[in-house]
Amino acid sequence: MALGLTALVFVQEIRGLGRGHAGSGWFLGAPLLHGWALIAVNVFIYGYICWLAFWFVRGTAGRERLFMMGWFAGILLWPLRMLRPQWATVTENIGAFGLAVALLAALALLLEPPVVAESGDQH
Repeated sequence: MALGLTALVFVQEIRGLGRGHAGSGWFLGAPLLHGWALIAVNVFIYGYICWLAFWFVRGTAGRERLFMMGWFAGILLWPLRMLRPQWATVTENIGAFGLAVALLAALALLLEPPVVAESGDQH
């Protein structure tokens, strides 16, 4: 499932490269919130995503960690698109590269032979 979802998001990311995104970069846009409330809610959501990324990456090892880091690479660079619009293309490319790494890590995890634990002596 992780491989399929990562492949789908990766394909969508590749299709979106080179196209100008006319939409807003906010998590919750202008129809719901305005002014300082918009900024405060989006900062809270971004902080929560950073907290989740830290714990997801910390709770994994090896290829699983590479998979999680690949997924969060583009997400954690989101504020740079808002602060410096000229960096939007660079952050999109980094996000696409991160998803490519996550896709390869998911494929490696899928093709990895299962580890069989020995049950010991059973009488």
